[in-house]
Amino acid sequence: MRKRHLLTGVLATSLALSLAGGNLAMAQEAKELKIAYSIPQMFSTFWAACMKGFEDQCEAYGYEAVTLDPNGDTELQMSQLLNQATTGADAIVISPIEKDTIGPTVDQINAQGIPVFCIDRKGSGDVVSMLTTDNYQAGVDMAKQMIADYGEEFKLLIVQGVLSDQPTIDRTAGVEDTIKEYPGIELVGDPSAGEYSEEAAMSVVKNYLESNPDIDVIFLDTDALLKGAYAAITEAGHTGKVGEEGHIGLYSVDGEGFVLDMIREGTCDGVYSQYPITLGADVVTKIKEYYEGGEMEPTYDYGGDVVTCANIESFGTETLWGDLVR
Repeated sequence: MRKRHLLTGVLATSLALSLAGGNLAMAQEAKELKIAYSIPQMFSTFWAACMKGFEDQCEAYGYEAVTLDPNGDTELQMSQLLNQATTGADAIVISPIEKDTIGPTVDQINAQGIPVFCIDRKGSGDVVSMLTTDNYQAGVDMAKQMIADYGEEFKLLIVQGVLSDQPTIDRTAGVEDTIKEYPGIELVGDPSAGEYSEEAAMSVVKNYLESNPDIDVIFLDTDALLKGAYAAITEAGHTGKVGEEGHIGLYSVDGEGFVLDMIREGTCDGVYSQYPITLGADVVTKIKEYYEGGEMEPTYDYGGDVVTCANIESFGTETLWGDLVR
């Protein structure tokens, strides 16, 4: 890579100068990095948390941070990234809107000698590393939690996000593969909301409750759909809290602050809480290590925590990202 080779030479020179106090030169060189990060769309505070970690770590290293929000527009995401590649970015971080569509853009960025990293979603093309949650395992873990809470016989509705999003695909697969082992669990449907909005989720859940009024549990692929699902449930008269008669189980993935509040008040059963602040911060650290000649793994998995009414108090209020970024 162009910049990597350049910095290697600088580091060698700095080593020679260090005997005479030349370490300052290396520190100054490190501060010259400019890193651009593009999220897909600010439909969730998950992305705000990723940005916070990214910006804070760039500031800690003295790097220039550029954050981009194409608002779900694939063409805009590609053009914004190419603009950064031609205006001095030393590294680019992408959470792609569409993993396949972004491939040619990644290729063009690579052609200019600029390394590409991904957070949460891997784009096609030559990506140095992806920092992510194992979304399939998140689905598995949430399915196991549903079974622990509701037994081996219940009716389940899965509400998916946008079907082109890999996290949606993987989380749904994790749940569905797990419940296949339990013949008493009936999957009444796994529709897509089509978009990340409360209105879309409410419409889907409302329609399914009308035709399947005995649904016991609803799993949402992302917190962005949970408020809409809850609105549909309460409109249908299911106002009982966790453990009470008339309650419909609600589970999700991400760990936003409002979901943690719902768990504490007993209106949501559980959430798979990720580590977006850490993802945003660590990608900057990985880029620093890359430019220093460090070995990079293709994937870094950060896991997550299954948070429920039974264990949420054990996390306190300073541990889960949803309590820190609202």
